[in-house]
Amino acid sequence: MQRERWVSRRYLIFAAIGSAIGLGNLWRFPYLSYKYGGGAFLIPWMIGLIVIGIPWLMLEFGMGRYFQRSVPGVFEGVGKKWEWVGWWAVFCAFLIDTYYTVVMAWSLYYAGVSLGLPWGVGKAGAAGAKQYFYGTVLGLSSGPDVLGGVQWPLVGLLALTWIAIFLIVFKGAKVIGKVAQWAVIIPWILLVVILVRGLTLPGAVGGLNYYLTPDFAALGNLDVWFAAVSQIAFTLSLGMAGMYAYGSFTAKKADVTNNVFITSFSNCATSFFAGFAVFSIVGFIMQSLAIPVDKVSTSSIGLAFITFPVAISMLPATQGIFGVLFFLCLFLLGLTSAFFLAYGGVISPLMDKFGISRIKATAIVTGTAFLLGLLFTSNGGLYWLDIVDRAVSFYGLLLTGVISTIVVGWIFGAEKLRQHLNETSDIKVGKWFNVVIKVVVPAGLLFVVIYGGLVPDMSKSYGGYPLWASSMIWVILAVTLGLSFIFQRIRTRDPKEVNEK
Repeated sequence: MQRERWVSRRYLIFAAIGSAIGLGNLWRFPYLSYKYGGGAFLIPWMIGLIVIGIPWLMLEFGMGRYFQRSVPGVFEGVGKKWEWVGWWAVFCAFLIDTYYTVVMAWSLYYAGVSLGLPWGVGKAGAAGAKQYFYGTVLGLSSGPDVLGGVQWPLVGLLALTWIAIFLIVFKGAKVIGKVAQWAVIIPWILLVVILVRGLTLPGAVGGLNYYLTPDFAALGNLDVWFAAVSQIAFTLSLGMAGMYAYGSFTAKKADVTNNVFITSFSNCATSFFAGFAVFSIVGFIMQSLAIPVDKVSTSSIGLAFITFPVAISMLPATQGIFGVLFFLCLFLLGLTSAFFLAYGGVISPLMDKFGISRIKATAIVTGTAFLLGLLFTSNGGLYWLDIVDRAVSFYGLLLTGVISTIVVGWIFGAEKLRQHLNETSDIKVGKWFNVVIKVVVPAGLLFVVIYGGLVPDMSKSYGGYPLWASSMIWVILAVTLGLSFIFQRIRTRDPKEVNEK
């Protein structure tokens, strides 16, 4: 049967934008911008987008459309010995989804309790937000070796999240596109509401000054360039297998480059806009509690689940409603990325390889991911979330990106891909694309892997964990790589003969 298709171009664009826009837009980009030069960070960030992000996304979309298959089939099409490259990306995407959905469960938990402000009101709430998250919600243990029990409310919400993902993806692209449209539009509306509320708070302007005031001296720091390139790779959902599948659902005459530009700039505009919402709130906290910006928890998960509950507690009115809106926005931002990882990243490759029905593949993937996700709902789950994230969302994502760009650029042929893109695209890609795919993108990604990964991780234990726990990063990478070669050796029907059921 014919390859499944997006019902309309609009659905493809919203699905692609939704896959790119995720939890990191709301907490990671604003923090990086503040930390690495404020407004000056936009310079390496935009350079990273143009030089690394957009060409890499063109590659994944374009190769998916060319072969009309998901990522393992794409690399098998390049040469049978390269199929493992695609499967390594699939296993990384699968593991990312197992813990990404747990963070979504945290968001649902907070959306459900925000009306009652159980962490406290006013300064008492500001003081109690951290203990509420780590103690009440996570029941955090002393280390990764102490798993303890599971947090049953989180288990229930994780199950609810996976049921929602199942119901969205088991009918394929025709439903995914429709859901993605609203799952993108609604968070945009909620972000506007959050920004408007934030700008009306005292101290908001001070927070925005910290967000945007440029420190051009920071541009000489390699850390800034590392942060910019790694953020672009992560925020566009590159190296996570799914963009190949999303590209394969487009007709062979569909425009690729135009869709890539729309997806890339929409995602990055969302990140930039979210920064205004976040730092207007940060400024309010600074003034309300009379503390400097570096005392406000603005990094990683602390921004969403500690800093914002602090702000909610300090609001003069409508605290609970504001909390529900924020965490609902956070959940919806995560939803489109989660079903992108599940369907484009894992389910579609399994259907292509083994010829199993969509509903069967969806049940296998969602059920297995839920069971593995129970690890991250345990009392030691946060530590393991961090370790697995380092393994697959940093090393796995970037290493598969390096290998895939080299294979496509040098073996399939960057010029061949460029001509394929230009056959149907309004925006023609010049010969610069060949050099970027063959040299610049893999070199840029290797810089991030070595400078931001291997150099610090080889000199000391990652995250201050015991050596055995930090070593699990390499174990996870080795296991996923080994499974990739095993899946490559499994012989099935010719993918061109596989019917989608």
